[in-house]
Amino acid sequence: MEYADFDLEDFLKEESFRQWVYAPTPETDAFWRQFLDRHPEKQPVVDHARMVLQAIDEAVIQDYPDENQVERMFTNVRERMQPAPMHRFPLPWRWLAAASILLGLGHWVYQKNRLPTQYEQLIDQSSTALLEKVNQSDRPLTVRLPDQSTVLLQPNSRISFARDFGGQAKREVYLTGEAFFQVTKNPAKPFFVYADELVTKVLGTSFWIKAAEAGKQVVVQVKTGKVSVFARTDSRANAMQANRELEGVVLTPNQQLAFSRDEVRMKKSLVAEPEPIHPHNFEFKDAPVARIFSELEQAYGIDIVYDEELLGNCLLTASLAEEPLFEKLTLLCKGIEGHYEIVDAQIVISAKGCQ
Repeated sequence: MEYADFDLEDFLKEESFRQWVYAPTPETDAFWRQFLDRHPEKQPVVDHARMVLQAIDEAVIQDYPDENQVERMFTNVRERMQPAPMHRFPLPWRWLAAASILLGLGHWVYQKNRLPTQYEQLIDQSSTALLEKVNQSDRPLTVRLPDQSTVLLQPNSRISFARDFGGQAKREVYLTGEAFFQVTKNPAKPFFVYADELVTKVLGTSFWIKAAEAGKQVVVQVKTGKVSVFARTDSRANAMQANRELEGVVLTPNQQLAFSRDEVRMKKSLVAEPEPIHPHNFEFKDAPVARIFSELEQAYGIDIVYDEELLGNCLLTASLAEEPLFEKLTLLCKGIEGHYEIVDAQIVISAKGCQ
């Protein structure tokens, strides 16, 4: 359709017209002025369209409009436009049609003015062309990377990566949202995940990263292997990425690191429900407590700290095959009249000892 045939709705939807209203350039200004010189009869409808767009921009520049804001915009636009004949209906059909246009344009203006997310900034800064996968479904999406690593991408999450890792010194992935990674081992080519404020470096392992844009924390949880985590803003970040060794905060199975966005602080701890990484039957009969703790350490990959001399004479009989780790520890501590606490991702046992 030619611009000469446009009505108010057509101008509001036209991308080049909106760009002229919101961000005019000498070229676009000259184009639309020439158009009005050739079609002076379009001056009123062009003026009305400009008023509508300017009213929207004023109302939504700070935030996306709610229903009250939309109604105020309607009132504002009505006052600027020429008076129309009174109708018996409070909201004539033309205003109902305008409502959908205003809401759509309001979202367009909001997107135009909002700041890019950290994820968007990171992928914009990448020197490599990236492929993006977005999970808009309500179930996990399996994504296979060029090195055959797999990512279980959770709903409302996005991930970007290079189409080919072959010509690169490292494998780099950008994430917003939540995903479980199973990384193919390749010590010569470390694997990096950039998730908002945190960088996770691995050689070959499986782990979760939870980095929702609106969340208060970014969390990394390790299932198998080892990863190192450090802040993107750390002054040593470049050196830690270049070093082949794992630096920063090193996490092992059943450990996690949580980065608090409010406090700008990292905290290392155990996951809520540690899982065995090696099979054990956990059946003990008159077994030294030291051996029981040793088997728990091997099964879960978690350090258990206790006074070996104090508990050296303690023997226990227990069947702990079905219980979660923390329930196992509670039962064991009852047997030695002690208690446990978690300190810096370690389990610390305190007890009176056995005679």
